[in-house]
Amino acid sequence: MSEICKNCSNEIVLNFCPNCGQKKAKRIDKTYIKDELQYTVLHMNKGFLYSIKKILRGPGKTAREFVEGNRVNHYKPILLVFVVAGISAFLTNTLIHPDEIMARFYKSQNLPEIQEKMNIIMFSFIYKYYAIIMLASVPIMAFFTWLAFKKWGYNYYENVVITAYSLVFLQVLTILIVIPLQYAFKDNLHLFMIIPTIISMIIMIGTFIWFYIDLYNQKSAGDVILRLLLLAAILFIVYILLIIIAIIVGVVYAMSTGIDPKTFFPAPK
Repeated sequence: MSEICKNCSNEIVLNFCPNCGQKKAKRIDKTYIKDELQYTVLHMNKGFLYSIKKILRGPGKTAREFVEGNRVNHYKPILLVFVVAGISAFLTNTLIHPDEIMARFYKSQNLPEIQEKMNIIMFSFIYKYYAIIMLASVPIMAFFTWLAFKKWGYNYYENVVITAYSLVFLQVLTILIVIPLQYAFKDNLHLFMIIPTIISMIIMIGTFIWFYIDLYNQKSAGDVILRLLLLAAILFIVYILLIIIAIIVGVVYAMSTGIDPKTFFPAPK
């Protein structure tokens, strides 16, 4: 039995509108809600777990396959960054309470009060909006990876997807390794600041080397590492520029509000 499409007013003869793809409308009832929930949960879990499994087995290969068109079973990579970062932030804030630990750390450093407050506010903001910050970092990071690997074939937008996969890989390893270490040392301020930080740095460096060697498997490992060193140099220069800008902004703000800029640069004892 045919009916008129509620979306575009075209005639629907079978189950879907041939013009816009709208399914034949039916009254919303218990069965409809049950089917929708079942489809949504199963579809999300299947795509999410499938993508995570593929990334852990071959992170660069998974990114390459997605960029080249093998996408049907995968969770959307940019959304995956947000979800995985959200899981990481939830576990960190629930199990570890890093804002409280960082407050204890800065108090132990005998910093000027205003500097201590600014550091605590900054880290609290990062931990609170971690998923959003990670998501926002994708297009920025992709620009620098595009510069470093520009001659190797992928355009900027493909690098957005590639960067998303690299960050997901890093976050999954962080969840599996770093967060348990942070939890184990959360009551020992000294060990908490040293061991998880060192492990995080090792994981980050190892992750990007592994990821890009796996991504560009047709290139030699030496060539990939040279490109990564170029990427590191670019990021270091950008980091220094951002630090200089932050210092200038901080000094200007301090002077405009009557705070002595020397407060931020205490003399060595």
